[in-house]
Amino acid sequence: MKTQIKKVLILGSSLLMLSLLTGCDFTDYKTRIQRENDINNPTGNKSVCLRVGKVYEDMYPYTIQYIEGEIDPDDAWDKIAANNELNLKLSLYAKEGLFTEELVGHDGDKPLYRYNLTEEGRKYVDWWGGTNFCFGRVVVDKITKVDNQLKGMRMVSFSYHMENVPNWIKNKDIYSLYPNFFDIEAAATGKELARGTHYYNVNDYGELTLKAGKSGSYFL
Repeated sequence: MKTQIKKVLILGSSLLMLSLLTGCDFTDYKTRIQRENDINNPTGNKSVCLRVGKVYEDMYPYTIQYIEGEIDPDDAWDKIAANNELNLKLSLYAKEGLFTEELVGHDGDKPLYRYNLTEEGRKYVDWWGGTNFCFGRVVVDKITKVDNQLKGMRMVSFSYHMENVPNWIKNKDIYSLYPNFFDIEAAATGKELARGTHYYNVNDYGELTLKAGKSGSYFL
């Protein structure tokens, strides 16, 4: 009888230790990462900011322009492509009600449109480096991987969904313009869980310092 009790106690202790080693890791990381996202995004509406372009607040109402000519091979910044993309983004966001759009003339046979922010657009606008539209709150669903392969760094991967997602970002024509926003379709549409990673520096005492997180990111 004593032997059976001893076995039960040993088994119970082993399960408890296993729970602490796995459940604690995952539960603590989930709580920590959620808190870090919320600290970086206290309003719950600025997890992601998508750049429209270098149009600053005092430049509105803004009339588009057309840039032509040869691309300078020594210039890393393709001004023609950037201007074309700006014109396209203004047009697409206008269709979603974030800008007004007014035909004000022509440049040869090309139409010139003037844009201004609507009240709806001002709900989402952020002026860091030009015009950006921000939205969303990251909600962590589960931890998927803890990676310690790099010395002095820990990478914690997780799956998440987003709250406070406006209808305009669900337009594929818009979110497809931001290929650097990893998993944007999942985050925008909610059809599946999105994936994210937080990167930490690890000191000699095993203490973690967040190096890069998910919320508060700007995408060109």
